[in-house]
Amino acid sequence: MSGSAPASPLAGAGSFAVRHRLAITFITIAACVAGVLCALRMPSSVFPQTNFPRAVILVDNGVMPADEMMAAITRPIEEAMKDIPGSVTIRSTTGRGSAEISVFFNWQVDMIQSELYVHSRLGQIRSTLPSTASTTVWRLTFSAFPIIGVSLTSRQRSSTELWETARYELKPRILRIPGVARVDLVGGRTPEYHVIVDPLRLQAAGLGLAQVADALAKNNVVAPTGMHEENHTLYLTVVDGRLRTVADIEAMSVAVVNGHPIRIQDFARVERGPEPVFNVVSAGGAPAVLLNIRSQPDGSTLDIATALAAVLRDLKHELPADLKTAYYYDQSLLVRASVQSVWEAILFGLLLSVVIIYLFLKNWGTTLTAIVVIPVTVLVTLVAMKLAGLSFNLMTLGGIAAAIGLVIDDAIVVVEAIYAKIVSGRARFDAIHAAIGEIFRPLVASTLTPVVVFIPLSFLEGITGVFFRALALTMVVALLTSLLLAITLTPALAAWFLRDRQKLEHGHAPTSADGGFILTRVIRLYETAVRAALRHCWLTLGACVGVLLLGGWLYQKLESEFLPAMDEGGFVIDYVAPPGTSLAETHRQLLLAEQILTSTPEVESFSRRTGARLALSIAEPNTGDFLVKLKSNREHSTEDVISGLRHQFNASVPGLEWEFPGILATSSVI
Repeated sequence: MSGSAPASPLAGAGSFAVRHRLAITFITIAACVAGVLCALRMPSSVFPQTNFPRAVILVDNGVMPADEMMAAITRPIEEAMKDIPGSVTIRSTTGRGSAEISVFFNWQVDMIQSELYVHSRLGQIRSTLPSTASTTVWRLTFSAFPIIGVSLTSRQRSSTELWETARYELKPRILRIPGVARVDLVGGRTPEYHVIVDPLRLQAAGLGLAQVADALAKNNVVAPTGMHEENHTLYLTVVDGRLRTVADIEAMSVAVVNGHPIRIQDFARVERGPEPVFNVVSAGGAPAVLLNIRSQPDGSTLDIATALAAVLRDLKHELPADLKTAYYYDQSLLVRASVQSVWEAILFGLLLSVVIIYLFLKNWGTTLTAIVVIPVTVLVTLVAMKLAGLSFNLMTLGGIAAAIGLVIDDAIVVVEAIYAKIVSGRARFDAIHAAIGEIFRPLVASTLTPVVVFIPLSFLEGITGVFFRALALTMVVALLTSLLLAITLTPALAAWFLRDRQKLEHGHAPTSADGGFILTRVIRLYETAVRAALRHCWLTLGACVGVLLLGGWLYQKLESEFLPAMDEGGFVIDYVAPPGTSLAETHRQLLLAEQILTSTPEVESFSRRTGARLALSIAEPNTGDFLVKLKSNREHSTEDVISGLRHQFNASVPGLEWEFPGILATSSVI
């Protein structure tokens, strides 16, 4: 093409994109399809999944005094855990009949292997611990906290009936949901049979309590007795001595005296009753069984919530009318709102880009060429997230939302450069060739600048690194993808959508080489500002230094916290009664608090645990917590509701200490 300036060696990128535009478009469409599939299969959660360097050992040993628990259980376990490779420190809390031992490791260990070490050490010292002690080991991840909580209540049924319904009807159905790891029951009473012995009649029969207990244990069994062959068939024969009813227990023989059997009904009565426990659990002010649903580490919160809603709808038609199920906590609401906000940001970014680019360049071809980059970049980023094992969470979704405004910059720069070359009189393909060669180096430099800012975040350690690693990966992939699309897809689309100068603007040549009406005014305003700044350069530098100093001063005044404040649609209320307060007295005072919550119009539902906790920790009968779920269409914010409840609780129940942490703060059990 005569009259053209010598082409830059880098201009070959533009020629390559034009020559292979069909292949580039096909690859882009394939990547978009892969991105859609990844989006449909991407797990979702509030936080990035990680293995925190902490293992928690929970010990239960009935009502053993705290000092004996410390000497016989807590201290031996602490000493056994100290020599595990990678362990840093050990902390413990011991109470009556229970203990919590936390083993902290450094961030370089493999926590799955470290958990096996903990189990191994417990197995080695198991023979030295009391036989009645039971231990549970938890490796801390964000999945250790329930993602959804469901309450089962009834005004007509006993606590044992509620427990049986939750255990044998609800729990198996929920466990079948893909992605569900555990369903823990809190509250209710396990049914059992109580043998109430008359001491005088027992003594008259010449028996002791030990003999009665031994007889019950030995007879209430299923035992194999051998094999039996008959009619060419081999049978396994068993003796079934299980006791199923009150009559079975009463008729059981404990001993034979002078040829006469001594049955339990001769010296005792048998009653069916609840297992004794030392906690109180309620929901909405009524006795309840709470089902805490925990996700697998790679489970999808949204998928589990959708499947659970279907299960509860089916159970509503199958369970008796007096049994009510309700959500008292639903983490999927926060995840769904985050996903929705990201898609809203993408759509808003697209709309805003269309309006601004068209107003500035007055050309639909340049507008369509530039805005295609946004959805393509997002979909390609989702492919990279899937390959890296990431999920939809607050950090990755925030990274995508923050990158929306950055990813279109490269496309706008390329489109504007091509547009300017066409307006100056170059042929369309020649303009693409020249524009790419002219802006290639500054385009790469401007994109790599934020990339090198985010890359170091991937190498942070600790909890900060866990969060920012997901954010950094998302933004780096989005920025690099936008750069790649700007030098491949954008020129390819420009070769199709843009026209030569004679037909560039609505079928005719543009009236001005500076773009549309708005762009012309902006350029003139910018020119005036630059000339003024150059004429008063020292004043300009002084103003910049002043802004820098002001920023440093404001930085020192800003408050800092790990997570930004957010309206979670609910909160936790922790309470502590004076030490030694009985369970009954604590429960009596909390009934006033339940009345306050019930009368608060913003509260949708709530659950209460006394003598138990949401977090992985031991609880005394004088401690516990509420989990409050607020209505979505409430008039007041969460902070306003908390402020009002704090005032009412302190005035109505002054005997308890109250704290109001957020739900996510409670779930961050690290």
